[in-house]
Amino acid sequence: MQKGHAEALMPMIEKLFSENGIEMSALDRLAVTHGPGTFTGVRVGLSAMRGLALALSIPVKTYGTLAVMARACDTQTPLIVAVDAKRDTFYTQSFAPDGAAHTDPQALSAAQVSTLAASLIADTATDKADKITLCGSGADMLADILVDATALVSQSDAPPYPDAAVLAAMAAQDTDWDGLAAAEPLYLRPPDATLPDPTKRIKWRS
Repeated sequence: MQKGHAEALMPMIEKLFSENGIEMSALDRLAVTHGPGTFTGVRVGLSAMRGLALALSIPVKTYGTLAVMARACDTQTPLIVAVDAKRDTFYTQSFAPDGAAHTDPQALSAAQVSTLAASLIADTATDKADKITLCGSGADMLADILVDATALVSQSDAPPYPDAAVLAAMAAQDTDWDGLAAAEPLYLRPPDATLPDPTKRIKWRS
C-alpha cells in the first residue's frame, strides 16, 4: 500500500481472526518486523503490535525485515538481501551459506554492495562461494553490477518483502521470549521530511 496503512491494518487483523474462528484472547505472543523499511510501514506495524501486546498482556518480539526475507530464500550460497531505498541507497544485509548473518543491516550504495559481495565471498570460502544469490526489490538493479564483482549471480524467486508466514514460523521456533527489549524501529537513515525553517515563516503585521 502507498497510503492508508493505519486505517487498513486493524480491520485486516480482525477479518483474519473472524474468518478462521479464532479469538484474539487465544494469542500468547506476537511478532513483528521492525525495519529497515518505509517509515510509515514500520511505525504502523510496530504501533499495532505494541497496542495489541499491551491490551492482551502478552509479549511482542521484533525481527529484522531483511532477516525474515533471507529466511524465505531457498539457497545454499552466500546471500545478499537488498531493498531499494531510492537515490542509490539499498537497505542491505548479507548472509553466509548456512543462513547465519554475515553483516548487520546497512544502508549502502550500489558500489558499496559490490564491495560487500566481494567480502562475503572471501569470508565464506566453500565450493559454492563463487556464486552470490540476490533477493529483494533491489536485486534487479544490482545483478549486473555484482556480476562484474563476483562472476556468478543468481536471483531468488522469494517475495521482495517480508512474508508474514515466514515471520510466524520464525517466531514459533524461537524459544527466547523472556526479558524482551521494547519493540523499537530500526531506521538506517533519517526521514526525508524535515521540520520547517522558523526563519522563513510568513510574518503577519497587526
